[in-house]
Amino acid sequence: MQPIYEQERAVTYEEVTVGDKIWQMIRFFVVTGLIFAVSFFALNYQAYTSILANVLKSETQVEAQRVLTASSAKVDPDLLLPVIDGEAEIQKHYVWYDFPVVPTDNRLVIPKLGKSVPIVNMSAEHIEGENWAELEKQIQSGLQQGVVHYPGTAAPGQVGNVFITGHSSYYPWDPGQFKDVFAVLGQLEIGDEYYVYYDQKKYTYKVREKFEVQPDNVNVLQQPHDKKVSTLMTCTPVGTTLRRLIIRADDIS
Repeated sequence: MQPIYEQERAVTYEEVTVGDKIWQMIRFFVVTGLIFAVSFFALNYQAYTSILANVLKSETQVEAQRVLTASSAKVDPDLLLPVIDGEAEIQKHYVWYDFPVVPTDNRLVIPKLGKSVPIVNMSAEHIEGENWAELEKQIQSGLQQGVVHYPGTAAPGQVGNVFITGHSSYYPWDPGQFKDVFAVLGQLEIGDEYYVYYDQKKYTYKVREKFEVQPDNVNVLQQPHDKKVSTLMTCTPVGTTLRRLIIRADDIS
């Protein structure tokens, strides 16, 4: 009969094979990926809801385009009603506000996307003082109220580059009402038109280029000295800051 201590030593452990280790690694990456995916879409649900609604309610977007195009062409003001079903009341007041007469505020109107958005002007003081941290705070504050006319760039009607930036997605707890205003900006194609109402004058722009750049590419801010252009910019892919989507258009007013 074996001593008790020898019986205890006889206990064996299941050997972990290479296949087990690979399977454990796969499970780890799958679970981590699922957690990341759920967290990502939870943080950006407004933007992706906007994109999904744009796809599923194509007829509503067509109607929005008709209304905004008609309003820009000066027609019966009775046609100018909110047309997107299910939009929050605050968005009806801010996004769909447009008249056959030029609006009193500065505004970006993109009929193809059904967008009519306030343009927020920024002071150039932080650029002149090269205070980039304060400039970023100023821009983020402005983006809560609409899209931002980047300080130091040309005004509509001037020779140069009218540079306008907006969110494609932002933190859901941010108080701004325009966190996903440019979520569907990528649907603009060469040849599409949009309008800028500025100081109660209307300017028409026709898309010439569409491309992406790295976040640190400042060449997109360059001001030409011989033509009037406009640039719309947002982050892409939606929910990230990996690259910037650039829409470049010519003034055909």
